[in-house]
Amino acid sequence: MFCQETPHKTVAIISTLLLASVAAPPCIAREPAQEVFLSAGDQAITTSGETPAREARTYLLRMPSDLPINFSVDADNSACSLEISKASQRGVLSTISRFPASFRDSGQSGDRYTFSFFQNRVSFMSGARCAFSFSLTQK
Repeated sequence: MFCQETPHKTVAIISTLLLASVAAPPCIAREPAQEVFLSAGDQAITTSGETPAREARTYLLRMPSDLPINFSVDADNSACSLEISKASQRGVLSTISRFPASFRDSGQSGDRYTFSFFQNRVSFMSGARCAFSFSLTQK
């Protein structure tokens, strides 16, 4: 015997699927982190880039020594946000959404910092890219 669906079941299933697709927040895809390296001395590294549409761009820094880290960043205020995380601390260390900005933290040898650039909600919905540049020094 074949199962017949009633119109009420079909409407309920479609309503549930529509509600799930609208209620779910947008998901930001993340590529594997690109590792950046600091050399000894006062030399700064400078990097610039942009996020692909609806994706985050992530950088990983492993601290080579026990010196403070200085992070300076400039990005498009209308499109970008930045999260900074430190592996030895739980959660997000800092969220920046107004640029230019700087961040300083006491670094420990072996610590890992993650810098994730992503679009704000309006830019994400429109598919706009986030252009940014940053420099890192340790002294």
